[in-house]
Amino acid sequence: MILLAHLVCALSLLVAYILQTAVFSQTPMLNGTADLVLLFLAAWSLQDGVENSLLWAGIAGLLISIVSAMPFYAPFFGYLGVVGISKLLQRKVWRAPILAMFIVTLLSSFFQLVFYLIVLQVNGTPISWRESLDAVILPSTLLNLIFALPVYAIVNDIVGRIRPSEVEV
Repeated sequence: MILLAHLVCALSLLVAYILQTAVFSQTPMLNGTADLVLLFLAAWSLQDGVENSLLWAGIAGLLISIVSAMPFYAPFFGYLGVVGISKLLQRKVWRAPILAMFIVTLLSSFFQLVFYLIVLQVNGTPISWRESLDAVILPSTLLNLIFALPVYAIVNDIVGRIRPSEVEV
């Protein structure tokens, strides 16, 4: 059963990665794009009984760092932060998982994009905070919030199929 969960997660993450790099990165709003891998990791780690979310966040970070112009460590730590925020909020907002997904999406998007901005500035890239907020951070966060509910519904269905809940007789 655990092997099946890992296989399904790996395939789902691969599909999210391919869609993000092939489709969503080609359809920006201003300069911001939706981060399907972030949404998948947030939705996956919010599910009850799902284990090894940090492992999949690390794998996702390594996958994204292959195609990204960001320094190698930035996506890795960015996605670990997403799962950390998700696990923290899962304990606090456990009765309303859809609300938790929207809160995690909002906080994770800001965390990851501001982290990327700081990493780029530390590496000497001249980027203004105002321009990046207006052209990248806010549009990306809005797109992530738009796609949060469909991604959560798909991941919830996938997890429900591989981990059926116990039925009382």
